[in-house]
Amino acid sequence: MELKRQFAQKMLDERLDFLPLEESLQLKEAGIEVETKFSWVCSIEEIGDEFETSREFAEAAIDFYGEDEIEVGNGYDHHAEFTYDICPAPTYIDLIK
Repeated sequence: MELKRQFAQKMLDERLDFLPLEESLQLKEAGIEVETKFSWVCSIEEIGDEFETSREFAEAAIDFYGEDEIEVGNGYDHHAEFTYDICPAPTYIDLIK
């Protein structure tokens, strides 16, 4: 719970709409589940989805596509069947629930 509070404070301090990808990955890796409608998503069309962890996929996607291609949304809104939901992208409200 401390990690969620820390990240919620960061979001307030930096006036962020969504928790950044790195911090979202940290929550997922810590096993902290956050209910949210949003995810960090990216196309898998060129790189596939055969990675051990979400972090490995995110690093490969950043290397291949660049950071700007990893977006907040959901698979159906963005890249149809070629979308990988990397991890939840919580809002401030999601973190303090």
